[in-house]
Amino acid sequence: MVGFNSFDVEKDVKGNYKSADLFIVPKGKLYVDLVEEILDVFEEEKLELKIDESSMPLPYYQAMEIPLEVFEEKYGIEDEKHINRKKVLELCEELFSLGFFDIGFKGKNVSFFVDHNGFINVKPEKIEKKDFQDKIEGLGEKDD
Repeated sequence: MVGFNSFDVEKDVKGNYKSADLFIVPKGKLYVDLVEEILDVFEEEKLELKIDESSMPLPYYQAMEIPLEVFEEKYGIEDEKHINRKKVLELCEELFSLGFFDIGFKGKNVSFFVDHNGFINVKPEKIEKKDFQDKIEGLGEKDD
């Protein structure tokens, strides 16, 4: 788990350096890149948001007591059943920068769930087992 040994310090500067929030990000951008690769490989364009409110990590969801409707309003989700891939990636980028988050998406070919421990669990939906296996095995392989 090399990725968890590398952290970035993010800075959120306020009011011309009147204050600055510093926080540690566990390479959330790498997870966004992997989600984007999953969307590309499995040709997903529209997805359905899946959030397990009972398993949200304490710091974000339960501690702030944010109901799902408020979450959807905050992130501009008008229809949780038809979120385009650009919105999925924007949502993932913001949420992963806050720390890992129990959030998932369901598409026509696969569904995937990002666990707050950093795992991305991908399950086939309407795709043949062999095709699913081939695409999963090809993830992360780049032609350099």
